[in-house]
Amino acid sequence: MNILLTLLSNREPWQTTLIFAAVIITAFLVYMLVKKYKEGGSHKNHAGKNDHDRSIKILKRILGAYIKRSDGRVIYSAEVKGKKTSGSADAILIGYFGVLVLIGCDLSGELYANEKDENLTQIIKKERKQHENPVIMALSAQKAVTELLREKKIYRVTVESAVIFTGKKSIPNISGPIKHYTGKTLGKALKSEKFLEDKGVNTDITAEALLGWRLTES
Repeated sequence: MNILLTLLSNREPWQTTLIFAAVIITAFLVYMLVKKYKEGGSHKNHAGKNDHDRSIKILKRILGAYIKRSDGRVIYSAEVKGKKTSGSADAILIGYFGVLVLIGCDLSGELYANEKDENLTQIIKKERKQHENPVIMALSAQKAVTELLREKKIYRVTVESAVIFTGKKSIPNISGPIKHYTGKTLGKALKSEKFLEDKGVNTDITAEALLGWRLTES
């Protein structure tokens, strides 16, 4: 720094201005390159792998806020098994409205899926990849939950399923009747009348009926 100041003191004012401008521009370009490199690394990490742990972390924040407002129960990382059907879910929300089965998808890029395709198609930087279809996973878990509740003689409980896209740069293109959310839109949806409606669901009894396939509970 002292050397730079010494050099600048021997320059004309216009030369000093040009040097300062060059230093600032160089520093800005270095900053942008470092930022782009870091973002590229983070993007690459999430591009090829569906990180369910990250999805569950986001779900815990969103669903935790919901049950504080509206009571209810949440079961995470569950293997669901009825007599005829089975599936897995990243989270199950049990409220007075009914039951919501959630599957997380932490992929980036353009994401295409429906209830008929075996795989989800991811397109990122013109590269096409195939992943396990979260829509099919959600519907399978929904069927298994419905069957299990009936086996426990718990009726008139609405069971729905949805996919939550937690990727930072995800662009979901999901066709068909199943709902899908991002972290922001799920939090907003849970504040709507639909999820605040009291349909007379006994959350404790419903949760107890599902404890047989619970892995972790919160």
